[in-house]
Amino acid sequence: MGYLSVNSTNLYYEEIGKGEPVLLLNGIFMSTKSWGPISSMLSRKYRVILHDFRGQWQSEKPLGKYSFEMHAEDLYKLIKELNLGKVHIVGTSYGGEVAMAFAIKYGELVKSLSMIASVSEIKLLLKLTAERWKNAAKTKDPEIFMKEWISDTYSENFLGAIHDLMYIKLVEALKSFDFDAAERLIDCFLDVYEHPLTKELHKITSPTLIVAAELDTLKPPFYSEIINREIKNSEFHVVMNSGHAVVIEKPNEINTLLTGFIGKI
Repeated sequence: MGYLSVNSTNLYYEEIGKGEPVLLLNGIFMSTKSWGPISSMLSRKYRVILHDFRGQWQSEKPLGKYSFEMHAEDLYKLIKELNLGKVHIVGTSYGGEVAMAFAIKYGELVKSLSMIASVSEIKLLLKLTAERWKNAAKTKDPEIFMKEWISDTYSENFLGAIHDLMYIKLVEALKSFDFDAAERLIDCFLDVYEHPLTKELHKITSPTLIVAAELDTLKPPFYSEIINREIKNSEFHVVMNSGHAVVIEKPNEINTLLTGFIGKI
């Protein structure tokens, strides 16, 4: 673990395991720690690289506008600095959107692409939800902020089982959260409303896995179906009984899908 200076920004990254490189790309408020059960399993066979995007947790949080193209450029430099060659890329939610932007521009570096609960365009309901999250970030109150997005992110059954413990941990973690950077990350996502990625998806030619979560109310499965239709060399799966944060709710199911898919490339 450590830092690399990438495009004048210090990015925090971690590596575990040996083998072909697999990059795990965070959701918007995730950190490298959020991948725990998945990165641990994948590292038994692969060289797993994780990093916080600019604006996230342990990475630097420069001022100014962020974009998926900017994140893709950061990822490109990270791959080059670590001398990884062709890579398997796995992204969830915001990370899946960065993965699409990267694969559109740097397809020659993508050995396989896996996108989990991600979107290539934004409908009005999702736009309004993201704007609500941004308004909550403006309060800079960890409890208010957490309450605005937690029910959008997890299924009711999952929340019911771990709510009290998660509530305490999240509020404590958010005390050191950079709410201004969170607003910039949300604005980056909202830009997809005016500039969808869908029309560019035909440029992605690498083997692609698309995963949706059955109970995802934030980015419902129809968004994944759009991506599946536009990328010819793709396969589509739905994980049952999970909300949007399927990599946290159902890590075993995600591991099964990822190891099966990457293993046959």
